[in-house]
Amino acid sequence: MKERWSNATVALHWLGAALIVGLATAGFVMADLPAGSSGRLLLSRAHTLGGATLMLLTIARLVVRRRSPPIARLPLSDFHRRGIGAVHALLYVVTFAIGLSGFVTGATSAWPDYLRGALAEAPELEPLASREAHEVLVVALLVLVALHVGGVVLQQLRQGAIVRRMVPFLK
Repeated sequence: MKERWSNATVALHWLGAALIVGLATAGFVMADLPAGSSGRLLLSRAHTLGGATLMLLTIARLVVRRRSPPIARLPLSDFHRRGIGAVHALLYVVTFAIGLSGFVTGATSAWPDYLRGALAEAPELEPLASREAHEVLVVALLVLVALHVGGVVLQQLRQGAIVRRMVPFLK
């Protein structure tokens, strides 16, 4: 059994992580920019494209992970293993829920017109429940990412050899 994830799995993991950080940052920054600013339009377009890309990467990651041979299991208690499984499952579920809420927000507003440049100012999205859900889900995802990273650090300190399974340049 292999000790490391496949190169494809590792690449998709880190691309997805970078997109999550970038999208969250762009989303919070663009919400604070003036509705008619060119910076907001640029970030809005990047955020929309990045969100769609994250959904595709997440699907690709699930497919690659499903088709990849299993790696060696860590010596963990059943409770610990179930906790790890729950956090990973929630990461996927919340990521897809964010994508869905973003799509619904766009589909039920003038967002597509704004992205095409047909509107001079960003539409008011705060009254939309899907936009509110989108923001709450982003915060939930960031909490899950913090749990994931914290768990990795804790496991690395306890048993070592965990980080090298997902970091390409560590052997």
